[in-house]
Amino acid sequence: MYTDSKYAQSLSQANQSISAEGKYLSTLTGFNTEKTKQFVRFIIKNRFPQFLALSDEQVIGWCDIVPKESPLMAHVGVLGMGLLKEYREQGLGSRLLATTLEDAQKKQIEKIELDVYATNTRAIHLYEKFGFQIEGVRHKGRKLNGVYDDIVLMGLFFNKYRLQISHPT
Repeated sequence: MYTDSKYAQSLSQANQSISAEGKYLSTLTGFNTEKTKQFVRFIIKNRFPQFLALSDEQVIGWCDIVPKESPLMAHVGVLGMGLLKEYREQGLGSRLLATTLEDAQKKQIEKIELDVYATNTRAIHLYEKFGFQIEGVRHKGRKLNGVYDDIVLMGLFFNKYRLQISHPT
C-alpha cells in the first residue's frame, strides 16, 4: 500500500529491527519515530514513491525512491528498502520493488540509484532481476566489527530504447 503517516511508528520499528541486524542498512540503530514521521510527511507532501508491506496493520517492509535535491540531478531518485527477516524469500521484496519502480516512472523519475553491501548477494540478485546494473564499487566502504565490506553502486535508467534492447519482442 502507498505510505500513510499513521504507520510511521511501525515503520520506525521495522527500520530499527533491520538496522540492528547490522547487515543491510547504513545505520545500526535505525531511525526514531519522530524522524520517521518527518520523513513520511516529506514523502507524502512531495508525492514521492513509498510503499509499505503490512501484516496485521504492522509494517513488515518498505520501498521508497527520493529524488536528489539538486535541480541538476532531480531526474535521479535514490532507492531505499527493507524487509523484516521473517518475511524474506517470499516474493514480497520483488512486489515492493516492482510497485515502487512503476510509480517512479509515472512521476518522471528517469534514473534510480542505490548502494548495497557486496555481501548482500540476495539484494544484488533482486536488483539485477529488475534491470539494475553495477555502476561502481566503493572498496572497503563499510567496516563493521573489524570486517570490511565493499559497497556496490547500482543504477537503473528508464530509457525506452535501452529497455527495448534489453527485452526484445
